[in-house]
Amino acid sequence: MRARAVFSAIEADARLRWWLRETPRFDPRAAVGPFTTLVAFLPAAFAARLTEVVGTLEEVAGHYRYAPAQLHVTIRNLDGVDHSTLAALLVGRGPLLLHGGRLGFTRETLLLTLSADVALRRLRAEIDRLPGARAPGGALRDLAFTNVLRLNGPIGDELLRSVARHRHALAGELLELQELTLVRTDKVGSPQRTQTLARYALGDHG
Repeated sequence: MRARAVFSAIEADARLRWWLRETPRFDPRAAVGPFTTLVAFLPAAFAARLTEVVGTLEEVAGHYRYAPAQLHVTIRNLDGVDHSTLAALLVGRGPLLLHGGRLGFTRETLLLTLSADVALRRLRAEIDRLPGARAPGGALRDLAFTNVLRLNGPIGDELLRSVARHRHALAGELLELQELTLVRTDKVGSPQRTQTLARYALGDHG
């Protein structure tokens, strides 16, 4: 319930900002970075289904759309963190289980919310204790989601209405994340700007 309330508040703030003419802008050619980040890429079947849903939305032209292979859940940003012990920290952990939630907006993105089991919260807490780690800020820091659009320009009424129609298209669908990937990448995980540093299989007991 707390996650739903936070996401609802974030979307309400976004709509207020747009009403005040604070138009989001994004240029993928100038995406900031690089960032060192631990991510979980979505399983191919779920990514394809999500991409299909996004493809039904109206008035997405001009906004940046994530390709299926870019769709991911950020576990933690690891800039400045000593991640030499990360492999040992992950050994013996089982897959992370999440469920699809609802489509929703932030000021800058359209995302799919995800509900996570306690294992994700515990993993993030342990990562936050690694040397060099700093507790992340922001309302989204403890939530699970995957961005599907980076907004660039006015958000049209037809986009808002089509998101509302498909808001719960993936609600309750199971994602089993069996691998985490350490990457150095830009803000959207552009393939040409992404370097894979390590992969960690979950459920591998060494």
